[in-house]
This record gives sequence, C-alpha cells and structure tokens, in this order.
Amino acid sequence: MGLKILVAVILLLILPLAAVLIAIAMNRPMLWNPPGFTNRLSIYLRYNVAETTGNPFLPELRIRSYPVSEETMKGAVVRTVRSLPRWTLIREEGELGVYQVEVASRLWGFRDDLSILVTPSASDGVEVYLYSASRVGRGDFGANRAHIVTFYEALERRLKQGP
Repeated sequence: MGLKILVAVILLLILPLAAVLIAIAMNRPMLWNPPGFTNRLSIYLRYNVAETTGNPFLPELRIRSYPVSEETMKGAVVRTVRSLPRWTLIREEGELGVYQVEVASRLWGFRDDLSILVTPSASDGVEVYLYSASRVGRGDFGANRAHIVTFYEALERRLKQGP
C-alpha cells in the first residue's frame, strides 16, 4: 500500500515538476540575474511573449544598436536566421527590414513566431527590434526570451566575422 502511494506521488507531483524544470533549464533561464529569481520564474510561468524595448524589465531584452549599414544588417539577419537549427525564415520583406521566423522548440517541438525589424538608429547605424510569441500555452518557460537572446548572440558573431 505504501509503495503504491509513493509511486502515485512520484507520478503526480515529481515528474511534472521535473518536466517544467527541464524545460526552463533548456532555455538558459538566467534565474539569478536581475530582477531576481522569483521575478524571472514568475515571468517564465505566466507569459508566452517576449519583446525588446528601450527600457525592459529583463535587461537582456533591450533593443540593440549596431554601427553598420541597413543593407549589411539585413543580409546578416537573413544569414543568421538560416544558420540557426530549427529556425525557418517564413517571410522576408527586405526593403522594409521586416522578417517573420518560425522557431521549433527542442523539447516538445512547439512552434513559436519571431518577428525581426531592422530600422535606422538615431545615431549612425541600425537598431534591431525583436518580438517572439508562442502559439500555444500560457507560460513559455522562458523560451521566447531565449529565442531573442539566441538571435542576438548569433547575429553578433556573424557581424564580427564580416560579410
């Protein structure tokens, strides 16, 4: 009898909790970075969108500026998206600097939508704005934030390599 209860507890409580923790860990959660563990965990469990802004709650979601021409950036954006596994360029409106991307998650294969906008910055160069949203679910376990961070990191590596 006691063994059956223990197995039931494991199946009903521990396994779902482990699945959630694994999903969050796969998204490089930065849980101990500002604004802190509880704020980040709350965001990852309650929201299924992430976007870059001028003054974001999560510091890594700040719009990034680059000292390159629009044409250089537009080419780098397309090459970056095509180089990332499980990322598919769905729509490209290069003359407007607008790109629509589909990102498939590693763990469950969920599809998320990522929008990229390249615009001239107030100073010389360009700004790259990103918006990522899950198609299903209430919380995304930090996946959309991770898409943005992954894209920025890959883009910056590509820009360092040159054309």
